[in-house]
Amino acid sequence: MSHQPHDIFENRSQFQLERLILFSDAVFAIAITLLVIELKIPELEEHETLIHAFERTGSFYSFFGLALSFAIIGQFWTNHHKLFGYVNSYTGKLLWLNLHTLFWTILMPFSTALTSKYAPHNDVWMLYCFNLFMIGICMYFLWRYVSNPKRNISWIAHDPLIRKSARVRSLTIALIFLSGAILCMFNWEPTSLAARFVFFLIGPAMFIISRKYPKKNNPA
Repeated sequence: MSHQPHDIFENRSQFQLERLILFSDAVFAIAITLLVIELKIPELEEHETLIHAFERTGSFYSFFGLALSFAIIGQFWTNHHKLFGYVNSYTGKLLWLNLHTLFWTILMPFSTALTSKYAPHNDVWMLYCFNLFMIGICMYFLWRYVSNPKRNISWIAHDPLIRKSARVRSLTIALIFLSGAILCMFNWEPTSLAARFVFFLIGPAMFIISRKYPKKNNPA
């Protein structure tokens, strides 16, 4: 009597999906960790206070850039974590869409370093906002792909309220970041200043969307 060889991965598709998620988590963790590299210990001059040394070397900008990017990457990771919590299978296209998202994620330490050093420059802030826009729009396409009923890789594809909520949220965040990049294109002080504060639009926007889509139907 012959026996079929035992497959240690009885559900190989699930194992491959877990590999995708673990790899993504590692990339997000590395991107967040690399942010701290730009924090330099200032050289204290004689009779100089630590606060003055931070001001002289621009370390405050570096710390602010670290805090801002840490919060944003953390929010994107949370969204990514929730998204793949609904996924029960994968396709080759899903792998590439996810890799595209991770590519723009690993650029965050670079764009954050530029912003920390050259914060007043509009072109630098535009690059930073564009980097965030690309992560946001990639997340939108991930949600759109996963929630497509034709793919049959997630149960949320059959819930129109959750599907619509996820897409609206991810697209709104992406467009807010894009607006920051566009505002930097105008050589006008009010628009330059407004570009630095577009992030504050995210809270009110998410509040409005949450009111439109009740929490029980809201995945993000």
